[in-house]
Amino acid sequence: MLKRVFAALSLITFTCGVAAADDIALAHRRDNAEADAVEIISMRSALAKEFIKPGAEVNEETFKKVCGEVGKKVKEISEREGVVIRHSAVKSRNPKNSATPEEAVLMERFEKEKKLKGIDEEAFFDGKKYFRVTRPIYVEKACLACHGDKDSRPLFIKEKYPEDRAYGFKTGDLRGLISILIPLD
Repeated sequence: MLKRVFAALSLITFTCGVAAADDIALAHRRDNAEADAVEIISMRSALAKEFIKPGAEVNEETFKKVCGEVGKKVKEISEREGVVIRHSAVKSRNPKNSATPEEAVLMERFEKEKKLKGIDEEAFFDGKKYFRVTRPIYVEKACLACHGDKDSRPLFIKEKYPEDRAYGFKTGDLRGLISILIPLD
């Protein structure tokens, strides 16, 4: 009888230990995801300020130096960390970045709660369970070269993205979200 009680207690202790270790591992990955989101947002901001000067022509080369480099960083982080990284917006330029209904709700929340810095929660995406770290992306002055007035958008954007809805923003507006999805399954 004592052996059974000891075995049951050992199993409970082991199970709790595994759960605690899983919680610690998830907390560590969450912290990494938050740092990665900040890095991506900061990188986009710094590159836009560096390459998009007032009055300068924004062309495909400029686009590659800003958005292209950010895309490379996203791919690098995704592969290194084993996460899915999404840029999403209700007013998207690239259809693959269109907000899901759930992401649209998150954007509404960021719009209503202006001081909210992030939302961390469990979520499903493409039928899989994740822990999602979501941070808002706000429009800065340099962003207006491509996301300001509809008629002022660079010609290559108008041609490459005929269904573009990512314009009409003002400095300080919520542009979209960056979400880093940590697999839980």
